Amino acid sequence: MTDKTFTFTIEQIKDIYQAGIRRGSDEQCAYDWGTRAGGGEYDECVEAIHTILNEGKEWEDPDYSDWKVIESWFKETK
Repeated sequence: MTDKTFTFTIEQIKDIYQAGIRRGSDEQCAYDWGTRAGGGEYDECVEAIHTILNEGKEWEDPDYSDWKVIESWFKETK
């Protein structure tokens, strides 16, 4: 995992927290049905951070953070 430092507003922290709740809900539902939750373990968190970091930016903006780059921050290194 890459060490990153961010400054978030309370509303942004709430968005990230809600992403965790959504994942937990998906996990619980999947467990109840005897299956696994779809998607990657951190997909909801990646989505929340992707949205926060790219708010007001266009695709061609040099400061735009690609989904795959953000997702890579959550990969476990061995």
